[in-house]
Amino acid sequence: MAWGILAPRRRMGSPTRSLQVWARTMARHYAREIPDYARLHADLLERDVARVSYEYLLAVWKEEDEGLEALAVAVGERRQRQGVSLLGLLRAYRLWAKDALEALKAEAPGLLLEAAPRVAEVLDRVSEASARGYQLALRDAWPPRPVTGVGVALRDAGALVYAPRHLPLGPEGMAFAQAPGGALLFLQAPFKEVERGLRELARSQAALLWVGEGPREEVQKDLEEALLLGPLLRLPPGLYPVRFLWPLSLALESRRGQERLLRLVRPLEGQPDLLKTLEAYLGARLSLKAAARRLGLHPNTVLYRLHRAEELTGLSLERVEDLCLLQIALQLREALTAGPPG
Repeated sequence: MAWGILAPRRRMGSPTRSLQVWARTMARHYAREIPDYARLHADLLERDVARVSYEYLLAVWKEEDEGLEALAVAVGERRQRQGVSLLGLLRAYRLWAKDALEALKAEAPGLLLEAAPRVAEVLDRVSEASARGYQLALRDAWPPRPVTGVGVALRDAGALVYAPRHLPLGPEGMAFAQAPGGALLFLQAPFKEVERGLRELARSQAALLWVGEGPREEVQKDLEEALLLGPLLRLPPGLYPVRFLWPLSLALESRRGQERLLRLVRPLEGQPDLLKTLEAYLGARLSLKAAARRLGLHPNTVLYRLHRAEELTGLSLERVEDLCLLQIALQLREALTAGPPG
């Protein structure tokens, strides 16, 4: 296969694209050969399984092991939660090594003897580490204390692959779970201790992460709801607290509440510039200059539009209660435009 892995560096530029293509091929190979992988959602194969295979290939290429075992422990725990048997997981690792060696033999047979021990070394290390993570998931005995929970939609499932590299926790402090709308990660640490790492994770992976803190069962329910409601708002990547969606959840549960809230912004129908300006202003945390930068307008233009919106709706952007109602109304309008939850 035309791959180029481990070809002499003088003949290759960055191997990233080639390794990523082959990692996706590997993931599809697992699904063909291993029933447990065949049952995984396509997004998990593409954005979790393939990314893990890519990271292992990159470790072979770079001959660097920073964070490799922590990543593999987390893989073992995720696969247990995803319904992959330990035998299936270990078989996937053997297929990974076999595919890597076959590609090497086809592309650069002269390097086979040199690189084969490195492939075997990575295989041994990640297999052992993932087996430990798998057993850790089976025990899952955490003390009854508040946790920080993170939810990610299936389309961003690959972000959790890199969580161990961004968070100051060992394998015992992390636990994974599956949800109808995506994947969950629980951290045995207060949010303030992991906030910076989670923001870095969201930024580096361009992922949308939902976060909550409290008793594990309550946090899981909130995250599962966020994964269902979140896509309705088409938010940009970032870290969002689950409480951001609580008002929307309440509004969707009440037909009368929906009518009242939509009535507030009905005067703005047919005024897309005013709606866009209000959304930018609220998204910029009421900063006129920041909203102007987002919209590419002069601050005076933004200010004029905000005053015009106040005139049409009868709301005052200087009153906290009006701001709250407006935020919920705009969220509800966006959600109902996108369609029903789920």
